[in-house]
Amino acid sequence: MDAIILAGGKDNGSLKEQHKLNNKALLMIKNIPMVEYVVDALRMAKEVDKIIVVGPRDELVPYIGEKVTEVIDASDSIVKNIEIGINYLNDDRIIILTSDVPLITGEIIDNFIKKCQKHNASLFYPFISKEIILKKYPNTIRSYANLKEGNLCGGNLVIISSSLFNQNKALLNALYQNRKDVKKYVALLGVKFIFKYLFKCLTVKEIEERASEIVGYQVKGIKVSEPELMIDLDKISDYELILQVLNNPDDSNDK
Repeated sequence: MDAIILAGGKDNGSLKEQHKLNNKALLMIKNIPMVEYVVDALRMAKEVDKIIVVGPRDELVPYIGEKVTEVIDASDSIVKNIEIGINYLNDDRIIILTSDVPLITGEIIDNFIKKCQKHNASLFYPFISKEIILKKYPNTIRSYANLKEGNLCGGNLVIISSSLFNQNKALLNALYQNRKDVKKYVALLGVKFIFKYLFKCLTVKEIEERASEIVGYQVKGIKVSEPELMIDLDKISDYELILQVLNNPDDSNDK
């Protein structure tokens, strides 16, 4: 399966001020740009073939140019950047992930792909329980959805068919813009789902079925057990956690 790394995101928060950078993908972690950790993980994944990075080409090529298939300049739109990558690859199903998950590994990516291969769907999205995340990384702060199955967190990686993407660009853009607001996600599903969510009786299966109706393609949530898919770098505390884990890879269960 071919992969797209989205590395065009600008940083306007505390990370920009502290590290003097305009693009999170170029944040240096142990003298390596963050995006390179993601590139290396994809290169180690046995289930991944071509790797496309959509971001500032002139800045990225010196670091990862020889490691990936192509680096393509990004636009200001996340949906447009995905479209750029999909059009270049011209493939049916593509794995898409962000550049700010430096704890991800090739094994984690392979595990997710293999789980997806057991199902027939056009969009796969990983989720994990709050308990599993906090057991391994008790100090991390993430966004959770309170569903019947428990408090669940979504990941920073999807597998999507080019057909579903091309027919749902506006919707996918809205989902991305509101990715940190669980209530807005639920509102897209309808009034019945809002009440079920508020009373914590909404299920993953109900969300899958309603989402499939909305996009016109089968959508499948995949339960995973690797918190690293969810540990993205949005704030200084994330940076400190990631640096701590990378400095002590054999001791991460105690962090």
